[in-house]
Amino acid sequence: MFLWLNRHLKDDPVIRWKIDENKKKSARLSFFKFLKHGKRMICNRFLLLFTVSSLFLAFWIRGEEKVGTIDLIGKLPEQHLLVEVVWKPKDLARGLMYRESLPENQGMLFVLPFEQKAVFWMKNTRIPLSIAFMDKRGKILEIYSMKPFDLTPIPSQSSFVKFALEVNEGWFERHKLLAGDQLTPKDTTWEKLLLLLKN
Repeated sequence: MFLWLNRHLKDDPVIRWKIDENKKKSARLSFFKFLKHGKRMICNRFLLLFTVSSLFLAFWIRGEEKVGTIDLIGKLPEQHLLVEVVWKPKDLARGLMYRESLPENQGMLFVLPFEQKAVFWMKNTRIPLSIAFMDKRGKILEIYSMKPFDLTPIPSQSSFVKFALEVNEGWFERHKLLAGDQLTPKDTTWEKLLLLLKN
């Protein structure tokens, strides 16, 4: 009975028109749902892309600014120094050139690409400096004074120099640091610092 009545109603023009209208409404609703879902998918993908891009940018910035300055400390309380860390070729070559002054308890730490016999000079450097050549553990191997604008090369005697530390002239003497003494990075180790610069 139900099936026959249903077929009979479908043959009615008015009923057929209503059925067609319902199909159109249903199709429109499906289309709008599709658009809504599509917009949500696009928004989600855009949000994901934005998040990934932000993370990449943040990582890239951190990579470029891995190390700016670190604190070096010795055994005595007064043996404390804030140093700029340089390891890229252009920064190693420039060093403290063109600087007008250097605060008393600040300096520059040169991280050499490998252990070697190091050679420094004072081209375009107006600040009187002292330099300490250090091994990979931060042990001071040698200390030398360097005069402003002096182009005379100052080589190390040791072939195991990994770090060179430049400070105001006489700083090591004033702070009772001699060859054989050790400096260490505060809150980290030399190994971790080198690993950070390497990555």
